[in-house]
Amino acid sequence: MHKTLIASALLAILGTAHADSATPPAPEKVARGLMLYSQDRMIFSPCRDRSYTSVEDSSSNGELSATLKQFGLADGKPLYVEVFGEAQSGMLRMHALNMAQQDARCYAPRRSTGEWRAAGGKPAWALTLFEGEATLQRADDKDLTGKYEETRSTPTEAEIRIAGGSTATIRMKRQNCRETAADGGKERIYAWTAEIDIAGQKLQGCAWRQ
Repeated sequence: MHKTLIASALLAILGTAHADSATPPAPEKVARGLMLYSQDRMIFSPCRDRSYTSVEDSSSNGELSATLKQFGLADGKPLYVEVFGEAQSGMLRMHALNMAQQDARCYAPRRSTGEWRAAGGKPAWALTLFEGEATLQRADDKDLTGKYEETRSTPTEAEIRIAGGSTATIRMKRQNCRETAADGGKERIYAWTAEIDIAGQKLQGCAWRQ
């Protein structure tokens, strides 16, 4: 396949992430698909597309490649990955992780908004931000819904406030965060940790961009 066709296929599956308009970061693109490893090189195959393209790691000191290999990427052992990057000259240049999963099947969302999602356990909880609305679900309490505001956004930290029946503050830090699926599925790794303060309760887990 010609390089131009590969580049076009990559651009078709890249979603532009965005944050609250009050503190807009530089737009980023997320590539979602399967990462394979063969003959000492990484190969990317986007979701819902049978094309393949070479990968260049532009992260500091090859940190992203090292993280994926430590997580299990190897010859014959692909991963489902979501990485920040861009298509250049028929190649995927990746520079940061969004999330990866050892179950090598595509789980790409039908619609990518760039907004946050987060989840954790003990007790189980899940947070979804979508089009300005936040929903916090907790196993041991009623759901919290309301408008949210991103009060802080940097390359390494983010803070969000939810106003509803109770006020919640979510703090996220760029730090690899591992979890095993509650249904007994294979392990996942995310690029962010999440901590939620709500009504004197502290919830901890992992975060990623949807």
